[in-house]
Amino acid sequence: MFAARSARSARSAVIVALALAVVPQAGATPKSKGNKKTTPVKPTKPDATPPPATPEPATTPEAAKPDAAPATPAPPVAPAPATPEAKPAEAPKDAAASDVDALRQEYLTLRDELFKSRARANAVASALYSTRITIKLTYTTARFYNPAKASIRLDGANVYEDASGAIAGDDGVRFDGYVAPGKHLITFHVEATGKDDDSFTSVTESQIVVKAVANKDLAVTAKAKDGGDIAYEWKRKERGTYGLGIDVVVKTEPHSDAPKAAAKK
Repeated sequence: MFAARSARSARSAVIVALALAVVPQAGATPKSKGNKKTTPVKPTKPDATPPPATPEPATTPEAAKPDAAPATPAPPVAPAPATPEAKPAEAPKDAAASDVDALRQEYLTLRDELFKSRARANAVASALYSTRITIKLTYTTARFYNPAKASIRLDGANVYEDASGAIAGDDGVRFDGYVAPGKHLITFHVEATGKDDDSFTSVTESQIVVKAVANKDLAVTAKAKDGGDIAYEWKRKERGTYGLGIDVVVKTEPHSDAPKAAAKK
């Protein structure tokens, strides 16, 4: 039995020896075949200058605290509203408006003075003269022609003037005043434009002599017209007519103060 154990031990020792012979020892460098020499690799020297250290971000006490609430940025301050300056375009408008107002006031003043002067003149004339004269002027063909301008002169003085076509709208009195007994010169002036063709215009002016009678009123009624058809026919036939004229009726009437004077007597 002892011999058997010795044999097994010897066999185990041989197996271990063979294993050690086959397996290279740890750390041993295997021999290269042939005569080639292996150049040993020189170790690279580390750079003498160390790389710059990356600066760590500075931490503030607020950032260091994980539970701290983020800072709310302050709201931007709105700039103070600039004081509006007067626009250059408004100044001319204000100046024009003030000029128009000034002209209107001047016109009203002159008109008032004119009315007052006419009233005074009528008062003086009524005291000096006993004849009252009324003048009417009407345009009877306003359907075909537009009276653009009309005027009346009495003894050379302009007593009526209109540029709105008023004489085509009614037959009202255009002048009412007092004159001395005797002869007086009245001039009627009418400018008209064709409604069908405004390139056709006409001017009619007529002068008449009237005679005022003492202690009686004098009524003068004038009717201007244009009976021609040139403004209408010219486009159709290239022909037409003018029928210009002013018809005037003059007559005396009882003095308006005669009944009052008779009643006083």
